[in-house]
Amino acid sequence: MGGIGVVTNPKSRKNRRNPVMAETLAYVLGERDHFHAPTSLEALAETAHRFREHDIDVLCVNGGDGTIHQVMTAMVRAYDGAPLPEVAILRGGTMNIIAESLGNRIRPEAMLEQVVSAYHGSTPLPETELRLLEVDLHDGRPPLYGFISGNGVIPRFLELYYDRPDPSPFDAAWLLIQGAVSAVIGGGLARKLTEPWQGDILLDGRRWPHDEWIAVALGSVEQIGLGFPVFHRVLAHPDKFQVVGVGSSVATLALGLPRLYRGRGIGGANNFTDVAHEVTLAGPPDQPMTIDGDLYRTPTGRITYTVGPQVKMRLPRPSA
Repeated sequence: MGGIGVVTNPKSRKNRRNPVMAETLAYVLGERDHFHAPTSLEALAETAHRFREHDIDVLCVNGGDGTIHQVMTAMVRAYDGAPLPEVAILRGGTMNIIAESLGNRIRPEAMLEQVVSAYHGSTPLPETELRLLEVDLHDGRPPLYGFISGNGVIPRFLELYYDRPDPSPFDAAWLLIQGAVSAVIGGGLARKLTEPWQGDILLDGRRWPHDEWIAVALGSVEQIGLGFPVFHRVLAHPDKFQVVGVGSSVATLALGLPRLYRGRGIGGANNFTDVAHEVTLAGPPDQPMTIDGDLYRTPTGRITYTVGPQVKMRLPRPSA
């Protein structure tokens, strides 16, 4: 057996606040398996190649959503079309949306202990399968991989969120409330957040009949953050991802947040949602966008999303 490979992100805010976490995880893992704490993307790429050489069976990622995105990108590139190992998320970040979507709410060391016990014992953990998003920014570099992507208000919201000294889920919720109130009253915060993105959206070759968008969100997991199951249709379409385009007014979006929170989708004129295998966004260059919470710019204004590799995710055991 190839064993378990653990990647921990020493730069994540949560891990910086708890510097002994790496030692705790290494102790739980033991000496039979593989523990790495890369401090750069180059070191992460080397770690991914080592994991392939060892043919690990389970990959454990200790970090937030951005760490998961970077680790999965490195792994897909290192494995070069070969099947990926199973993946377990250790909640070691400020943003843990992907873990939340999977019902994983336990501490990193507790999740790793369950993985180690299941791997070296006889009681398997629950599993589910997800599809990665393959994201091509058309900038001459290989594609990136993740589970959630957003344009328009989504990266602008994250820019304001990351500007806070020590951002927390409470800060994100408070910023969302402030933005919603500002949208209803026509305030400056809403105008700053919701400068429209203008461009075409093609789903499997079909163009959506609108060209000005407050937000465009894509996901292969159910949630987009703060408990909002925006991608509620992916569970019934595991071989696709869901796309949501918000072309209505800012006030309409704000008033529709309760509907989104209840998992009823987005309503209103010029708001669209569907599932797809491939989506292309074509708009102005140098626009902000995000993959799993990491911020990027679009050099050419063109982004192509396709269904990426399948990943089997290990989940925590249900609490008694």
